[in-house]
Amino acid sequence: MERVYCLSALFPAFRHVIDCCSLAEACFSVTYVPVTFDVTHVIIRAVSSDSHHGFTPVQVEVHLARVLNSEAFRASQRCQDFLRHVVSHVLSGNGNSLKERNIATDVFGRGPNYNSAEDSFVRVKASEVRRRLATYYASSNPEDVLRIELPLGTYVPQFFPIEAHPVEIVLHAPEVMSELRAVPVAYRRPRWFLGIAAVLSLGAIGVLWQWFRPQSALDEFWSPILKTANPLLIFLPIPTSYGELNAEESGRFPDRPWAAKDGQDKQRYIVNTPHKVGVGAAIAAARFAALCERTGKHYLFKVGGDLSFSDLRNQPVVLFGAFSSQWSIEINNEYRFRMLRGPDERIVDSQDTSRQWRASPGRYFGTPIEDYAIAGRVLDSKSGRPVIIAAGLSTFGTQAAAEFLTDSARMAELARRAPRPLSEGSFQVLLFTKIIGNTPTPAGIVDTHFC
Repeated sequence: MERVYCLSALFPAFRHVIDCCSLAEACFSVTYVPVTFDVTHVIIRAVSSDSHHGFTPVQVEVHLARVLNSEAFRASQRCQDFLRHVVSHVLSGNGNSLKERNIATDVFGRGPNYNSAEDSFVRVKASEVRRRLATYYASSNPEDVLRIELPLGTYVPQFFPIEAHPVEIVLHAPEVMSELRAVPVAYRRPRWFLGIAAVLSLGAIGVLWQWFRPQSALDEFWSPILKTANPLLIFLPIPTSYGELNAEESGRFPDRPWAAKDGQDKQRYIVNTPHKVGVGAAIAAARFAALCERTGKHYLFKVGGDLSFSDLRNQPVVLFGAFSSQWSIEINNEYRFRMLRGPDERIVDSQDTSRQWRASPGRYFGTPIEDYAIAGRVLDSKSGRPVIIAAGLSTFGTQAAAEFLTDSARMAELARRAPRPLSEGSFQVLLFTKIIGNTPTPAGIVDTHFC
């Protein structure tokens, strides 16, 4: 397992470098000559047999879905199938079965007579997957907390903390040694001096980088939240949902169910099931929690109807879903694009009410083929606190809106449309997404409102 150690733990790591310099002094009987360190950053690696590196299967699966839905993988269904297959096997504890022949038959439909010596298709696809992973991780993805790697010579993926990138320490040794040979014996500078100087240099570089690095559009969007002293409240609403019971089950149910007949004229009983969270809201909450982790913002969760005005008054809040939370509608509808509840659920442009947007129903209830959503950061007029809203007409739109707000590339696209930095004022973004299977596509911008 690779671990990244903070600056306070770097002194032991530098001792190896210091000892090498001191050894050179002893061997050549020379004075101290300043040695220039070109130190970019330092990582100390510790090896562990835990291929999950502390990540839960749910964390890995959420990250995998994000990778497969990215630009790097979206154009290659076979690479998606390959990576999904090998990751799923590792998460289920079957990583040892990931052999070339098995992948050829299970993923790519090769026959039982597949000969890897004559057909290199699996190896070629593995190389392509590695390239696509490298492309994905080369871009900025602040919501990621882990990275998937497919080491050379194996088809078993490994999962590492996103901070664990290889680093090198470069010593300009040839120039130093030429100077060492020419200098007569004098005194030795204490070996701890070089270590302290190196640590202080690293600290200064880090501070300067934080001061002068350009602020991204995602940083601008997030800055009003970071400026607040209280933690971010991530609110997960519980949408209205129902369950079906047979006659025997209905007699044991404490609340009186509703009686109804199904398509075969059989008596069924319907009850309210108030203990479920929407999939879109759950994924959205995970993305914002990851963003908080990456930026050092404290956060807490609340679930269900347990959100009061005092919560809104005391801290910034993230709200999910258009109709599963009264606060989403009440706060959002102070602005231009409004969500209307009822039999005809829709989003309306209050400046031109002829402009209305509805989800396109799919084959199954609650699973549209197209959805609309509102994503934004607004100021609640009652509390004066910033509120982030990711609200789809369905759970899929909510997920797409949260992905939009936590994706650096999409926020950069929004910043190009904005009349001022995203750190200022309030804004709404009207989004459109298509649903393929149970996954929303990256949302497209329909319209925006800045105020």
